[in-house]
This record gives sequence, structure tokens and C-alpha cells, in this order.
Amino acid sequence: MPPLTRRVFTLGLGAAAATPLLAGCDDDHYQEHVIVVGAGMAGLSAARRLADAGVAVTVVEARNRIGGRTWTDTSLGIPIDLGAAWFHGTEGNPLVGLADEVGAKTVKTDFENVVVLADGTSLAPADVDAALGDWPKIMDEIYDAAADAGPDETVADALAPRVDLDDPLVQWCVASTISAEYAADPDELALRWFGSEGQLDGPDVILPGGYGQLVNQLAQGLTVKLGHAVTRIEHDDSGVRVRTSQAVITGDRAIVTVPLGVLKADTIAFDPPLPEPKRRAIERLGFGLLDKVVLRFDEPFWPTDRDMVGIVGRDQPVSDLVNGLRFAGVPLLVGLRGGSNARARELHSDQQTVSDVIATLRAPEPTGTLVTRWAADPYARGSYSFLAVGSSPDDQRALAEPVGDRLAFAGEATHEEFSATVHGAYLSGLREADRILG
Repeated sequence: MPPLTRRVFTLGLGAAAATPLLAGCDDDHYQEHVIVVGAGMAGLSAARRLADAGVAVTVVEARNRIGGRTWTDTSLGIPIDLGAAWFHGTEGNPLVGLADEVGAKTVKTDFENVVVLADGTSLAPADVDAALGDWPKIMDEIYDAAADAGPDETVADALAPRVDLDDPLVQWCVASTISAEYAADPDELALRWFGSEGQLDGPDVILPGGYGQLVNQLAQGLTVKLGHAVTRIEHDDSGVRVRTSQAVITGDRAIVTVPLGVLKADTIAFDPPLPEPKRRAIERLGFGLLDKVVLRFDEPFWPTDRDMVGIVGRDQPVSDLVNGLRFAGVPLLVGLRGGSNARARELHSDQQTVSDVIATLRAPEPTGTLVTRWAADPYARGSYSFLAVGSSPDDQRALAEPVGDRLAFAGEATHEEFSATVHGAYLSGLREADRILG
């Protein structure tokens, strides 16, 4: 099979460089109260760093759970991550140390160890290779074309003359390696910046016990106020006031870690309004969607030695399924669908969604199911960011920029190198905590 991974860029972590919000640090500094908005990975890593340094911290979270876009569900009898699930690269990944700290097991996922199905029937590997053998070369050509691309050129523009987009196998490959990878369609992605994201060496690994293990470890001992949906953030020379659905919380500084989708929805008012460069960055950056359809069965009906199952064709109910036997030890499939296909199918009922997947697989009835709708989640409004047509890394930097001495911003969308990853979110939280501690 051709590689199903993005080009690796060795750009280094680059997380240590951060301009302090304060000119200096004295004993009174540590008596400050910092409000962290959002209890996802960015918010919790910032709060953990600050609290461990002796700073008073309050985390406010709209949901009645912590974790944000990491969400470990156990309703099917085993931990299943309905949001983020993998460590993308293990070498130099700070999450590996956190996993070791809590004794969390990890299992490698080989995305190239895939069986491809058409109408429920496995395709011969030789047929798949014959159709997609040139895919790595094509992707290299597209990466090379990115260097000279104009601001309005899309990945779709580069794909069109190089592949037959009417070929069902090519359609699957595009859905799997682009739409599900970036949570966006080729015509949404800026060609100029395609593949410019940093990647860590080492395999992609999944957590059989779920990301919740790491989230709970970070949150130990922190003051977290659940069910506090933030509606307004005011800041001036005297401090910050964070108005929520339940209270007004005052502090000296605030770190805003809500998803880019929430900032785009403009559900949080800022007083004074955010600076123009930050508002424009919020508008230009893309916020994509990757949804999951989880199916548990009594017995496996798929090749049990494969990590992935691919589904041929355009606009399938899922493009790929992860073989749960490989990480959970039970007959479980986790379907993935990204971009506009996922957005359109969020309007379908759970019953229709499951029926569509079962029909495509020609599978028996599952014993348990779960369906995500991250775009419909008012506290996420999508899955993770991408560099959309018309945007650039300048927008990621503008999003990360503090506003005055009181207001900081973190989250995966603010991390220029590792956006769209949990380790990027984690590092962005440390970055903003270190600004304050600086």
C-alpha cells in the first residue's frame, strides 16, 4: 500500500520561546489570580503549570465535564475516545511523559495496514496498489507546488490535473488522507500552506484507556467550575471579569482556551473588543470537522489482523474504520468521516447514520453504537483548525498574541507548528502559563 501519512517536517518543538506578559516577576506576582477559560488540554496544562508554581488559578468550563475535545466515553463497556484519540508522533511528544506518569498504555496504529472494501467485499491489494501506486509521488508534487502557490489556490486545484477524481479508489484516498486528516475538503485547504505543519517522529499511538487518564491527572487539585458557560470577558487596568451563566469571576489575568469554532461563533463578548488583527485571524482560519461512528459487535466480520478498514467511493457514510480489536481487544469499529461529508451527515439521526454504515459494510446489527456531532456541540462547533484558503501562519500567530497585560490566548489553533493536535494544545497552554510566570 502507498503511505497514508503526511510528509514529516522536522521543525523542532519551538515551544519555549514566549514573551512574558509582565516585565518582571516578584513575590507579589505569585499572589495573582488567573482565570483559565476552558478545561480542555490547553486550559488544563496552563492551569497545572501555574498552580504548581503557586499561582491561584480558577478554571471555568461550560460543560459538565472536563477534557474539551478529548472525551473518553465508557457507555459501551470500554473506554472510547469520541474526540482526540491518538498521540501523533512519540519522539519529543510531551504527552508521552504524561502518559508514563499515570501508567497509561499506548498501542501503535499502522494506518498503512489497511483492508479496502467495495460493496462490503475486500479488494485485492494488487488492485489497490495498481490504482494508487503513484499516490506518494502525486502528494510530493502537490507539496512542491505549494511553495509557489498563490493565496487563492486550493489543494483541489493541485489535485484535479493529477488524479482521476471519478475513480472510487481515488475518492477514498482523498477522503482518507486529506478530508479525514485535515477535517476539511481539498477545496477548503490553502495550497500554499499544505503540509507545512510540524510533525514529530515516531508512530501514531492510541490510548486503550482513553485520553481521560491524562485529563484527570492534569486536573488533580485544580479549582474547576463546571457548567459555567462564559458569555463576556472584560479587562482593564484593574484586572479581568469573566461573566458566566452562573457567576461573575474576577481575577488579575485570564487565559482564553476555547476552540476556534467558539470564537468564530462570537458567543463570547470581549470588552474592549478584540484587536482587528485577531478578529481577522479568527475569520480567516478554518475550523474543520471529524466525526466518529462507533459500532460494537458480538463477533468480528472483518480481517482481524488489519488496523484499518477503508471504504471505497465518494461521500460514503465513513471513509475509514479503526479496528478496535487492535487496541481494545473487543469487536469494535470506529468509523471516521471528515469535512463537508461529516457536516452534511450531522443532520442525520443516529439510526440513519448507523444503518448507512451497516449497509455499506454489509454487516450484522451492532450490539452498541455511538455517534458524534462535534459541529453541533455549542462548546466546540467543530473538531480542529486548518489553514483555509486566504489564511496563513500569520493568522495563527495573531490568534496567539496576548491582548494587553491581562488577556492571553491558548489552544491548538494558536500553535503555529502543531495546530490540530493535542500536543499542540498542551504546549500552547504551557506557553501562556510561562508568559505569566516569566
